[in-house]
Amino acid sequence: MIYSISIILPFLNEIVSLKKTLLILNKIKINKEFIIVYSNTITTQQSKNQLLKLKKKDKKIKLYPQKKPFVGGAIDLGVKKSKLNFIAIMASDLETNPNELNNMIKISIKNPKSIISADRWMNSKSFSDYGTIKFLSNFFFQKLIKIFFRYEILDFTFAYRIYPKRILKNINLSELRHGFALELLLKPIKKGHKVISIPSKWKKRVEGSSSITVKSYLSYLNVLYKNL
Repeated sequence: MIYSISIILPFLNEIVSLKKTLLILNKIKINKEFIIVYSNTITTQQSKNQLLKLKKKDKKIKLYPQKKPFVGGAIDLGVKKSKLNFIAIMASDLETNPNELNNMIKISIKNPKSIISADRWMNSKSFSDYGTIKFLSNFFFQKLIKIFFRYEILDFTFAYRIYPKRILKNINLSELRHGFALELLLKPIKKGHKVISIPSKWKKRVEGSSSITVKSYLSYLNVLYKNL
């Protein structure tokens, strides 16, 4: 099997960060496509025009208007539109480090049946700009998941991963808020799929604002409850 990868990039208006992300990802010498899913309601016309310019310059870019709401809706559409045999999920705002994807791909090539999951808790410097309350909430939630499921994975809520396409195609995503990240790890694990964690450096976005809300946090608990 010739390795190829669809890279899903949910997008709102962080055009400068997206350009930097694409610049780095284009240096990876592998067959790939960029699936950029934007919001019809939040993405401005100026940003849409910029996306069209990027698409004209790079034939690997595929643009799709989001149909279902929230970031999970963007991921769900991206998976459905993917054409290649592996799928990478990451951010377009540089909160996921695009420089790490090349190494993730190398590990994925050696372990083609496994999910490769970036893990912020393996890097002690990853939470320097995270905020104390957010840090503690994340820490205790990760511990809670390990108590219920006894998995050795440290970071269940960081949606920076590579999947064999067949795994995601067999999952009907039910959570569209940020809890989708947890759902897309728990369901494959329960089906016996292996997850390989690698250290990752999270970086606070410098462009745009976070879309996470109290309901987003509650969505993690909803997914946890449904998968007990």
